[in-house]
Amino acid sequence: MLRFLLNHRSECLMCAYVALILTSPLADSNPPLGALIAFLTLLVMLAGAGYMANRRIFLVLGLPLAGLWILARTLEAVGDSRHVYTRLAPVTGLALSCVIFWAILDRFDSIPQITTGVITEAFIAYLVLATAFSHAYCIMDRFLGNAFNQVIPAWQTSAFLYFSMITLSTVGYGGIVPVSPYVRLVAALEGMIGVFFIAVVVARLVSAYGPRRKASRAASIASVGVVRWTPVGRIVRQSDFSCSKCHSLLLPRMPEL
Repeated sequence: MLRFLLNHRSECLMCAYVALILTSPLADSNPPLGALIAFLTLLVMLAGAGYMANRRIFLVLGLPLAGLWILARTLEAVGDSRHVYTRLAPVTGLALSCVIFWAILDRFDSIPQITTGVITEAFIAYLVLATAFSHAYCIMDRFLGNAFNQVIPAWQTSAFLYFSMITLSTVGYGGIVPVSPYVRLVAALEGMIGVFFIAVVVARLVSAYGPRRKASRAASIASVGVVRWTPVGRIVRQSDFSCSKCHSLLLPRMPEL
């Protein structure tokens, strides 16, 4: 079991991340459960960034921001909502998501070959990007006020995540519509980034798949050998040309007079 988890850790982390996103609406009506889901999401993001991201970026920026996010989330849960320090959780969450996305994207450029784990890591980066924009919408809704066509409570983070995901994927159902000009521009920018991210990832996958296919084809040809026809119709491999019987294989013997 442990060996299976280690061999498929990217797929397991992706499934855990998706499961936490799907259960995020439960946190809107239950703050303690919301804190638990947020903490588990942080653990999944840190576990993924620990091996699939740039280690230096993760250690220098990711871990300190994770500690600040835990502190801000704790102050938001137990502090007085009238103070500003209780509203810092989305700010630290935005910074942490951006750092993790940067660290994953930096390592993704140096991957030698494409596997199912690499594709899974690209999808995790896509979800992290949606999470980062959801924090940005939460911040703008709190400080700008009436940023959307409906009132979204500050504790209803699943609504911001929903709007971020449909905007990033350019689906745009229209249930939540930004009315503030600043939020409109950010939403348009997110849609452009979503299209650009998919284009870049697909181009990267294709560029890495091409050399791998050529290398495997060359290796198979070298192992099997090139088949040639001799003038007498006999099949000869390329490896046979290096032996001392090349002339006897290629040229028929002249009859003796």
